[in-house]
Amino acid sequence: MRKFYEELLGHFKEACILEEVNMFLYWDRDVTMPKKGGKQKAEQVALISKLEHERRIQPRIGELLKIIQTHKEYENLSDLEKRNIFLIQRQYHKLVKVPADFVGEFNKQGVIANEAWEKAKDQSDFSLFQSELEKMVELNKKYVNYLNPEMDPFDVLLDFYEPGMNQEKFERLVNPLKEVIEPLIKKCLESNYQPNKSILTRKVPLEIQKKLNFDILNVIGYDLERGRLDETVHPFTTGNYDDVRITTKYFEENFLSAIMSTMHEAGHGEYEHYVGKNGRYQPVGMWCSDGVHEASSRFYENIIGRSAAFWKYYYPKFKELTGDIFVDVPLEDFVAVINRAEPSAIRVDADELTYDFHIILRFELERDLLNDRIEVKDLPEIWNEKMKTLLGYEVKNDAEGVLQDIHWSDGLMGSFIAYTLGNIYGTQIFSKLKEDITDWEKETEEGNLQKVLNWFRVNVFEKGNIMDSFDLVRDITGKEVSSEYLADYLTTKYSRLYKLK
Repeated sequence: MRKFYEELLGHFKEACILEEVNMFLYWDRDVTMPKKGGKQKAEQVALISKLEHERRIQPRIGELLKIIQTHKEYENLSDLEKRNIFLIQRQYHKLVKVPADFVGEFNKQGVIANEAWEKAKDQSDFSLFQSELEKMVELNKKYVNYLNPEMDPFDVLLDFYEPGMNQEKFERLVNPLKEVIEPLIKKCLESNYQPNKSILTRKVPLEIQKKLNFDILNVIGYDLERGRLDETVHPFTTGNYDDVRITTKYFEENFLSAIMSTMHEAGHGEYEHYVGKNGRYQPVGMWCSDGVHEASSRFYENIIGRSAAFWKYYYPKFKELTGDIFVDVPLEDFVAVINRAEPSAIRVDADELTYDFHIILRFELERDLLNDRIEVKDLPEIWNEKMKTLLGYEVKNDAEGVLQDIHWSDGLMGSFIAYTLGNIYGTQIFSKLKEDITDWEKETEEGNLQKVLNWFRVNVFEKGNIMDSFDLVRDITGKEVSSEYLADYLTTKYSRLYKLK
């Protein structure tokens, strides 16, 4: 049986390596590819995607799973080995229903659609993207039909990105959260105390911003010998283990955007650096779910990156690197403004309090698209209406509205909920961290970030995929997953910031 088990892991590793190749093709597409290379890149991605899928669904894997699971020595396997078999079985059961040619077609369209999206966003014209997005939506529906034609199509996609998740389960978490956030936003906006927003629009030359971002990576311990930081249209992370690549986007009059996106992506990157403790290229040595991945990135970006404790330590270095640009800005004013609560257009730049409404908007649009309740051509109008209803924000153009995210061009419908799940998981995990490291703020203020970050690495990253997300959060915290922790975190933080009674 041991021989069969090792053979099974060998097939899984080959598929993972092909997936890595594909990841770096996408990285090349977004970071270094010449403008006219899109069609050629689409062919490369299509072929590698098809080959990877063929590796994952080859009949021999089904044979090996059956042999191992019925073998008289099966019970002698360790819990981690049984988890590996379970995860390969779960993946095989899903993917074997999907033809390899279709997977190639799906990924090829993703590259083509991305090229159209970039052009449309640059010109703020949804019509330039509409036809390619329509194809991508139809391919998603086809994908769902292969996976499970009997199930609500949106539930199929939610479960694909977050095993065990569905619309009802997500709404049970989010609806109580909305009841807390809506009145809290109103109180913050009506407060007599308002941060000085002009601080955020001070021009910071791009070269200074780049120095800042690399320095922050050094402070948090991001290993640039196993990773790199580049610039792209939409920040993202790709790769794993010893080759993890993160990206950011610089704006001269919005220095905070690059800092926060760099810390966000560094959270993803650190997860991938440390996740292989239980075995590289084994299912248990890979990330747990999209939601847990976002728990990591949102922890780095918000819980650490926007904390008063971090900036009490880092602000002197920030001022040193930016010269006289912020010489007149006290630390308290800086911390207040980077945490301001203000309904705004762009999800990636949204504050912690309003952020989840951006996700609710996308959740509702994807749900309705997949169930044929709305059409792609109507997305800009519906998007703008929902932004006004949910956040009271009047969208000015397509670029800051329906075209702001890369996800739909890549076909990633159903993945947006991971951000809100990440906020929920992350704050619940943070509640446990504070119990274990009662002086976490003092340690962070003194620059001992590794004490806090090592706790997160050990308790989240290194556990990899030994259990599904809800079980992992319960294992770490001793409590069932609940949005109460996020609600309490936001209420405490913003009541203090805005001096609410």
